[in-house]
Amino acid sequence: VCAGTLNGLSVTGDAQHQYQTLHKMYNNCEIVMGNLEIVLIDHTQDLSFLQTIREVTGYILIAMNVFAALPLQNLRVIRGTQFYEDKFALFVLLNYNPNTTHALRQLGLNQLTEILAGGVYIEKNAQLCHVDTVEWRDIMRDPRQEPLVRDNGRGCAPCHESCGGHCWGPGPEDCQ
Repeated sequence: VCAGTLNGLSVTGDAQHQYQTLHKMYNNCEIVMGNLEIVLIDHTQDLSFLQTIREVTGYILIAMNVFAALPLQNLRVIRGTQFYEDKFALFVLLNYNPNTTHALRQLGLNQLTEILAGGVYIEKNAQLCHVDTVEWRDIMRDPRQEPLVRDNGRGCAPCHESCGGHCWGPGPEDCQ
């Protein structure tokens, strides 16, 4: 169990300091008590230490990063005890560099089955694929919340035929 953060989009220090703080906080962490905020992380950083996270009690904020993949493949639950911008449990925004090809291409949250409270906001991620092929209403427990998923990657590969149109990525192992 490790503590989360409540910084939003504000960061302290440079990108290297940001990464070191993230690594220190979440290395070998399975449950984040609070929010998981991943902001301004460079494409050169190794984020594999995040793959141990299975649960986040607050919200997840993924913004202004330029890595291609997020190793949160073991995340199962976002509890949503706190919200980003008063209503979102998962908030993904502007994860690309307009001057390079570096960008988030896949969320890869293949094990995510429950967002207990709060909504989903995924917008303006220029190369992010397979966020519109996820049936967010099957994951979100609050029926009043409408997932906001728009203006993300175009020309993405379709879901594998065995997925019935709902997937986290193009392979047969990515079916939702």
